Amino acid sequence: MLKGKCHLPKLFFKINKIKYGKNLRMVGWPFIFRYSQATLNIGDNVTVNSGFFSNLLGLYQRTIIIARGTGKITIGDHVGISGSTIYARKEITIGNNVLIGVNTKIMDNDFHPIDAQARREGDYSVLELRPVCIEDDVFIGCNCIILKGTHLKKGCVVGAGSVVHGVYPEKSVIAGNPARIIKSLA
Repeated sequence: MLKGKCHLPKLFFKINKIKYGKNLRMVGWPFIFRYSQATLNIGDNVTVNSGFFSNLLGLYQRTIIIARGTGKITIGDHVGISGSTIYARKEITIGNNVLIGVNTKIMDNDFHPIDAQARREGDYSVLELRPVCIEDDVFIGCNCIILKGTHLKKGCVVGAGSVVHGVYPEKSVIAGNPARIIKSLA
């Protein structure tokens, strides 16, 4: 486990031009990478759990955060991430005071072309990219999938194991596959 004053990951961040704020805490070794045309900004007081015992719900993997192509990832202040994947080719914005449950996947694209011919030819230029926006005070339970084009407004809660796509009003409790609003906290 990565504890205390180990500065190797932060040195890599500086070399890779990943901007991060004060008090970035990493438990274990996350994989955080920015392609040369992409941007990746991490706010203050962010915790990234990647060690096997860093979250007692059980991590299946290290945390992976990748901004690819011209993608942009912005992570606000006081955010907690545990063994999750955040992968942007366009844009993923995560607000302040957001908790991202263990083993969650957040993506702004389909990873592979839907068209079989494009897949065979490796033509990724046809990928549909739509930004993901997760506003302040959102809580995402474990093992969720947040798909391209999703907008979770302030104070939403996403139930464990949900597959989320669409726009959800403030303080909605969302659950299921496909996810739907089951309650309002307003």
